[in-house]
Amino acid sequence: MMMMMMMRSIVLFMIFLGVESYNVTHQNQLNTDLLTGYDRRVRPDAGSTPTNISVSFIATSLKEFSESEGKIALVGSFVFHWIDQRFVWNAASYGNDLHKTVFYVKDIWVPRLVNMNPFDSVRMFGVSEMLCHISEFGEVYFFVPDMFQSTCDADVTKYPFDSQTCSLRYYVPGYYIYDINIIPVLSSFDMRLYEENGLWKITKTSVTVKTDASLFQILKLTVNMERRTTYYIAGLLLPILLMNTIQLLVFIIPVESGERIGYSITVLLAIAVFLTIIQDKLPESSEPNVSLLTYKLLVDMVIGCGMIFAVVIGLRFYLRTEETPISGCAQCFARCFYSKHTNQVVVLEKEENLSSSGNVKWHDVGKAFDRFCLLLFISSLILNNGIYFLAVCL
Repeated sequence: MMMMMMMRSIVLFMIFLGVESYNVTHQNQLNTDLLTGYDRRVRPDAGSTPTNISVSFIATSLKEFSESEGKIALVGSFVFHWIDQRFVWNAASYGNDLHKTVFYVKDIWVPRLVNMNPFDSVRMFGVSEMLCHISEFGEVYFFVPDMFQSTCDADVTKYPFDSQTCSLRYYVPGYYIYDINIIPVLSSFDMRLYEENGLWKITKTSVTVKTDASLFQILKLTVNMERRTTYYIAGLLLPILLMNTIQLLVFIIPVESGERIGYSITVLLAIAVFLTIIQDKLPESSEPNVSLLTYKLLVDMVIGCGMIFAVVIGLRFYLRTEETPISGCAQCFARCFYSKHTNQVVVLEKEENLSSSGNVKWHDVGKAFDRFCLLLFISSLILNNGIYFLAVCL
């Protein structure tokens, strides 16, 4: 009973003060009045003055970036704002506090964007069932959430340490620079709602407007990205470097074990299988350049094949009989790379020194050849990897 008396007192107090509130009838009447005689084919401020349209882009996520397909897909929202004097009203005539309303896109004039570099078919963004928010001062706010896809030619030269720059370009067909004037609110994306991508890190964004030769205003969204390299270092580069290292052990295995040929072929096959597995991870793009990693892997395979040839040649030295004469060049070669002065060379395994008489045997030539090949292929792998990492860092 007490509650009912309090409610009645509040209502009487509001009536006494003349306070009113809008209802459904006011809302219907406002929408009817605003759309009466309204022609959605006519832009706001039609005449010699262009319609000023403010625009910003809110990025939500980087949905996809495909180097092989040349495709980028961004999820986000365009936010457009302009003033349409035909939507100005006096709130006092509609319940005294009706300050805003909404209309479907199909009922009013809105700028319809078209992608100039689409990945699929050309289409206008914004469906007819979307709503526009309108204030009593004629301010129109148009939100266009969507997944925006575009073509983007990737440069995979430094893969997987590459960075990419992609641009999405839009224009409003049918309206020239003297009809509409697009003004970016921010010079970059609004990233407050952005969710990080697992493979790419966005480093810089920009929103610009330029006028092309046809007098259309082009709205350009530019994204600069860097590839996250942790996965590729751990799952791609380090295994390759480890396989390169174990290949060198073939020149340390004692020749008496008879396992050199089998070991070298087994490691080479392991590398070939690994390269086959990671081939799907390598980008297939050939323009503007092939990935430097592709050339590095090719050189690694060539070096592996060279090691097998070296092992075969070295075994021929070991298996020659002592009755076969040793040329002077072979003796000089053996003395250079296989000396009893262990403080001048790196001792890789327990070995027999040259006889005190200075005579060189074929076994000594084989030892010298192993040491020479070991130094040669170590230098080759260091040079190959050094050139690759230097190239991707420049």
